[in-house]
Amino acid sequence: MSINIMQWFAALLPILVLLVLLLRCRWGGDEAASAGLLCSILTAYLVFGGGADMIALAVAKGMWYSLSIILVVFPALIIYEVSRESGAFAVIRAGMQQFTPDKVLQVLAVGWIFVGFLQGITGFGVPVVVGAPLLISMGVRPLTAVLITLLGQAWGNTFGTLGIAWDGLVSQADMSDPAVFKQAILWSTGMLGVVNLIAGLLIAALAGGYSGMKRNAVTVILLAVLQGAGQMGLALLNPMLCNFVVVSLSLGLIFAIGRLDYYRQPAELHDPAEEKQEELVTGNKMNIQQAFLPYFFLIVIAVVVLLNDSIKNYLGQWTLALSFAGKTTSLGFETHSYSAYAPLAPLIHSGAFLLLAAIIGYLCYLQWGYIQTGGMQRIIQNSLKKTIPSAIAVIGLIAMSKVMDETGQTTVLAQGVASVTGGIYPILSPFIGLLGTFMTSSNLSSNILFGGFQQQVALMLQIDKAPLLAAQTVGGSIGSIIAPSKILLGTTAAGILGREGEVISKVLVGALLLCAVFGLVVFASYQFGW
Repeated sequence: MSINIMQWFAALLPILVLLVLLLRCRWGGDEAASAGLLCSILTAYLVFGGGADMIALAVAKGMWYSLSIILVVFPALIIYEVSRESGAFAVIRAGMQQFTPDKVLQVLAVGWIFVGFLQGITGFGVPVVVGAPLLISMGVRPLTAVLITLLGQAWGNTFGTLGIAWDGLVSQADMSDPAVFKQAILWSTGMLGVVNLIAGLLIAALAGGYSGMKRNAVTVILLAVLQGAGQMGLALLNPMLCNFVVVSLSLGLIFAIGRLDYYRQPAELHDPAEEKQEELVTGNKMNIQQAFLPYFFLIVIAVVVLLNDSIKNYLGQWTLALSFAGKTTSLGFETHSYSAYAPLAPLIHSGAFLLLAAIIGYLCYLQWGYIQTGGMQRIIQNSLKKTIPSAIAVIGLIAMSKVMDETGQTTVLAQGVASVTGGIYPILSPFIGLLGTFMTSSNLSSNILFGGFQQQVALMLQIDKAPLLAAQTVGGSIGSIIAPSKILLGTTAAGILGREGEVISKVLVGALLLCAVFGLVVFASYQFGW
């Protein structure tokens, strides 16, 4: 269908409303998301010809899809509250000193490498909701902790989570030609390696200022090269495991690095949070292994289930799903009919791993005498108190994205950019991936939404599609840094819900700039035949 300028600006309006309310007006995520949802509904009805029934179904899909995110938030907060109630965070903070007195390296180990490891195996926001409280317990300010975890998980959003986002891209674009597949892999892993290097340097700077980044530059470069080059080589052999393998190796490497004489000298954080005396006096004999117990179990459970096909398939056979009828707008945009929409497999969902790890941690701490009377009640109450406002915001954001997607608004935005830019479209190709993740908080969803579109543009422009497909998924990975729903997970876990606008304002320009650089590189590759 033809697109006019009014439709394009109307499709852009909900995003503008969301950003203005978050960045300019400093509204909380729940309020801004509700306003964005209302704007998307009005646009769908008045401009895009979506009927009330179609819009209602889109909102219902958004609410259902939001459940998978909320099921991560609540048990992750339970793990946090279990650790806080037992005094584990104070032990972790003291135990990290035994690893190395260099607090910037401590932050790199947790906020970059461990968070990247979690992204490699679990994803779905788990690295943010688990990593942020750990960093806070180590003396990092809450807002900085959220920024660090968002940066640390970004590069793993394509081949992490056992390559699920890459599989989504492959499902939408024809990569049956081995040459196209290889080129797309090389382009994707190459750009993601750069993202990882930049993230490592920025995390060192956030933790230790310029001196911290300078002091740890060699370590960051070494680890980034291991991860980037390792992922590139392994992705050609096994895209599903490539990220998990290299982040596992780097996790071991950074602890070995911490034993070097270079890192036996104390180094303080650039802008540490004020120490709370009650967190430092635990009154128990817990050791560092016990303090990390819930997180150890989380890793073991996830690895055993997700890397064993027999167990994964057995537990994954039980699913929950809703059915939805297909609808068509008056402008001709169609939605599919689903007998089982977005099936949720609760036994292999990240939330199940988190909940089981939390329960095991609680029972062990209770047995060892680290949980005081009334601890369970306090844990549940505090977790629910933080989850409810976050859940409202997540539902609003995801429902908004579904309304825009189902009624053609997101497609119009992408097609409008492609039709206007023509031959210079490759410069903007990463922004399409970023848009998809910004709207859905999922690089997988972004690749499914726009993977086929990027391929169509390549055919229309008669250019090699591999670089555009790579730009799509790399842009989606960068978009995970600024995705409002993922930021909400971080602010909820860090106890600063309502400051989502501050987080976005600190990373938005950088994310857009990085996409622009990659877009220029892709464009140059076509011009010079790289």
